[in-house]
Amino acid sequence: MTIILQESLRGLFYAPYYAALALGAYDKEGVEVRFVSAPTPGEAPNALFHGTVDVAWGGPMRVNQIYDQRAHSDLVCFGEAVTRDPFMLIGRTARPNFRLAVLTAMRLATVSEVPTPWLCLQEDMPCSGFYPDAIPRVTGQRMAVNGDALCRC
Repeated sequence: MTIILQESLRGLFYAPYYAALALGAYDKEGVEVRFVSAPTPGEAPNALFHGTVDVAWGGPMRVNQIYDQRAHSDLVCFGEAVTRDPFMLIGRTARPNFRLAVLTAMRLATVSEVPTPWLCLQEDMPCSGFYPDAIPRVTGQRMAVNGDALCRC
């Protein structure tokens, strides 16, 4: 039996899937898993609707967006690889004593491919004593563009 598993995007959060593949865990259970990539994270659900993939990873935010667009959607979330706040921040220099509040003195580039990281980060900011409008933010750019811009600085 082959299961076609679609990556919405490649990220550290999904390391358990890659580890299972590298360690032969799927094979040991007698299941062939074939990884394929979505053209973009936003297009990932289309392959499920068209029946070209069996499962795709993503989160409840994407499924909720689909429910808003397609009232009779039958997408469901199951399993969990990422918990709590699914975002990470990267920078040019190490900051061993990093606190979220230092973002108010920096320029933050958020990603355009997925909504959840920015939504979760906004939820965490008031707990650190500030609000999203206090951060100079670059929006509308893809992850790769943000990464390239960071390397050029």
